[in-house]
Amino acid sequence: MKEELRVLVGALNKVFITHRKCFLQQSQGYGLYVGQPQVLNYVNCHPGCTQNEIAAALGVSAASIAFSTKRLQNSGFLQKQVNSLNMRCNKLYVTPEGQDILHQFADSFDELNNAMFEGFSEAELKQLEDFSERVNNNLEKFMNKKED
Repeated sequence: MKEELRVLVGALNKVFITHRKCFLQQSQGYGLYVGQPQVLNYVNCHPGCTQNEIAAALGVSAASIAFSTKRLQNSGFLQKQVNSLNMRCNKLYVTPEGQDILHQFADSFDELNNAMFEGFSEAELKQLEDFSERVNNNLEKFMNKKED
């Protein structure tokens, strides 16, 4: 059973790596770098958020978010506004250009998702979703047990 599970985990990793490569290829077509679509989407869903809030939500360092948001600002996709109550705290907002890129990218991402699951029935997709949730729950239990 050990070897069969190693093969299965290897197959899952291969899917994740291939998906990431496709995602990066799609992102670059819109002038976006690694992680930027997620940052832009987060700010779009949480207007006025801070860099620290984004970092916590995405599980990355504040420094990487600072770099990403600076690039997104330079590209005209994000804007910062100083919080009037705390001058050291900047609030982030998606610009109209950022909105346009998000809409275009969403269509492209839908195309990737459709290609990824081509030939799957609705029942198979539901089963895959259920399996994925179970695997994730098991991993979270394992992680929590290790932290105790």
